[in-house]
Amino acid sequence: MLTTVALTPADFERWAEHLTRQIAESGRDGRPFFSPLAAVDFESPERRARFENRLSIPLPQPTWMRAWVVEGPDARFIAHLDLNGSSIPSERHRATLGIGVEAGFYRKGIGRMLMLEAIEFARHNHIEWIDLSVFGDNHAAIGLYRSLGFEEAGRRYDRFRISGRSVDDITMTLRIKT
Repeated sequence: MLTTVALTPADFERWAEHLTRQIAESGRDGRPFFSPLAAVDFESPERRARFENRLSIPLPQPTWMRAWVVEGPDARFIAHLDLNGSSIPSERHRATLGIGVEAGFYRKGIGRMLMLEAIEFARHNHIEWIDLSVFGDNHAAIGLYRSLGFEEAGRRYDRFRISGRSVDDITMTLRIKT
């Protein structure tokens, strides 16, 4: 049984373990790239403090964050979704979304479940737009986002060069209907 839970500041270690596993899968074994980073340093006290602080910032204050994870059968996190408020007060009506599912759990509806949770959260909290970025060759993710109503708002060609490959970065957005 898979369970979705809201992250708390106490979840930092399990969140970092999941992200470390998930980022390591980017571009591996025929999967598309989805992260410009090969790894992230979760050991820094500043990263932990930032995570803990942002989860505690009330909406709609600048730099708030809310995140959900899916726990697998062994209680480890296997997927995540985060919504982030901008540091710019005039962007309070928007949130930026990040999502990741570990490869062993692809195509099980987990991403859609998390996305629907985020959309409902946005609706309930008067967030009018959700924005996200996705790499141009991540067709499965783009298909999911389009199926939920996200539209392409822009494309940065050749934004990243990863393992000698040029990677386009697509910005997509969803207007939340209230």
